Amino acid sequence: MGIIPCNNCQQLSFAFILQKESPLGEIFSVVRCHSCGLVQVNPQPSPQEVLKYYNDSYFTQRTDRGYDNYYSDELRKEISRVFRLNLQDLGFFSWETEYRKQNKELRSLDIGCAAGYFVDFMKQKSYTAEGIEVAEGPVRFARETLGLHIHQEDFLDWDPSYQQKYDLITLWATIEHLHKPKETLQKIHKHLNPGGLLIVSTCRYGILAKSKGIDWRYLNVPEHLYYYSMRGLSNQIQEIGFELKKYISYGSGMTTKKGAGLWFKTKKAILDRLVKWTNQGDMMAISAIKP
Repeated sequence: MGIIPCNNCQQLSFAFILQKESPLGEIFSVVRCHSCGLVQVNPQPSPQEVLKYYNDSYFTQRTDRGYDNYYSDELRKEISRVFRLNLQDLGFFSWETEYRKQNKELRSLDIGCAAGYFVDFMKQKSYTAEGIEVAEGPVRFARETLGLHIHQEDFLDWDPSYQQKYDLITLWATIEHLHKPKETLQKIHKHLNPGGLLIVSTCRYGILAKSKGIDWRYLNVPEHLYYYSMRGLSNQIQEIGFELKKYISYGSGMTTKKGAGLWFKTKKAILDRLVKWTNQGDMMAISAIKP
C-alpha cells in the first residue's frame, strides 16, 4: 500500500487531515489534494485489501458502517423512500416525461446496485433495467429473490467495447467506494445515449464533515476511499462532458436510531430540513445530461 496520484488531477502533493483505525485494526490516512482539493484515503489499499471489509455481514449486521439486515422489507422501504425523494428533487420525472416523447423503450443501469432495489423500481416503471455489483450476497438475492438482471463484475472490466447503451445510469452511494471514480464516470459517458441522464449520490465533504472530524458518520475507512465536495464533484462531471442539470444536499448528520425518542426525532426533522434548505447537508446528489 503506497501513495498514489490523485484520481481527479493526477498530482502527488497532499495535505494530511487525520488518521483513523478501521474495525480490523488497520490505520488509514485521510488527506486533501493540494492541487484540486479532493479528500481521499491515501496511501490507498488495493481492491484485494479492501475486499475483506465487504463480507456478507456488511449487509446483515448493523454497525456504524454497514446495515441492519439490508435484505429486510423495512430497510428496503427506507432506501426506496430516499431515492424517490432524490429523483423528485433532481428533476428526474420531468426529464423522463420529455425524454419519453422521443424514446419509447428506455434502458437503465444501476452501478453498485447491491440487492437491486433501484433496478426493481425501474423495472416496475417498464424500463429494461439492469444492475452491476461485485458483492456475491446481494447479487444472489437480487437474482433469486427479485428475479433481476444483474451483472456480477467490476463495471470498468464489463463490456469493454461499449456495445450496451443506456438512457439512465445511476450511482447511488457508490462512487465513494470506487478505486477509480473518474474512470468510472468517463466510461458511463460512453455508455449513455445522447440526452441520457446520469445520477450520482454520495456523502459530501463539507461543513458538517469538517466539524465532526474523525467522528463524522461517513468517515468509514477503508470502504469509503473518496470524499467529494459539491463543487469538486460537479466540476469533474462537467469536465468529462456532461451538462449539469440539478444538485441537492441533505442529511444533518443525525443517523436514524431504532427506538429513538420524540426529542431526537423532532430535532432530526428540524435539522434535516435546515441543512437541505441551506444546502449544507452531508449527503448530496447530482443529475447531469449527456449532450
